[in-house]
Amino acid sequence: MRIPVAGFTLEGQAHLVDGAPAAIVCHPHPAFGGRMDNPLVVALAEACHAAGFSTVRFNFRGLDGSEGTPTGGRAEHEDVAAVIAWMRAQGAARIALVGYSFGALMAARAVADGADVTAFAAVGFPTTLLGEDPDRVGHLEAALDRRVPWLFIGGDADQFCEIDRLDAWVAGRPWAKSEVLSGRGHFLSGSDAVEVCERVARFTWSATCAH
Repeated sequence: MRIPVAGFTLEGQAHLVDGAPAAIVCHPHPAFGGRMDNPLVVALAEACHAAGFSTVRFNFRGLDGSEGTPTGGRAEHEDVAAVIAWMRAQGAARIALVGYSFGALMAARAVADGADVTAFAAVGFPTTLLGEDPDRVGHLEAALDRRVPWLFIGGDADQFCEIDRLDAWVAGRPWAKSEVLSGRGHFLSGSDAVEVCERVARFTWSATCAH
């Protein structure tokens, strides 16, 4: 399937259910092989679909079957917004965003820019990509301040996700929470992936249906 952006289209894979809310799953960093067929991305989409969502996962611009040119994160949030618009056109009245690593960062920027979503789940949010850059940190805090039900979930052995920063961001924001996986790193598989998918599906369904 093709998803239109301004001047080009993205490659995507959707499982649609009439009248169901939607979950959009965003993949990790392209520079490290991130694509929509990443095993955890596929598993997250399948878990959300099993929970009752219509789902879509897609390749960011310039990757595999997606047209356009990669920008290294400067404009990929526009791809997320385009997929939200596409899902709206398919009839989804309520939409949750699920992002893994870079995908979570791009989805958060879309929320900061005004994307209308009912829940946000960020797996392995890459705090190290934000660093102390005031614009990037500002976009993340603007997204959080939209008061969308929000879940950070990450391992305390994840070299890209600083748990103390997640804790600081959710402090004083009761609509947001952080769940820590003891001893887990950034790359999740096997029973760890199953656990993460179950948590994400449960959270997004509860937050979306209660919205």
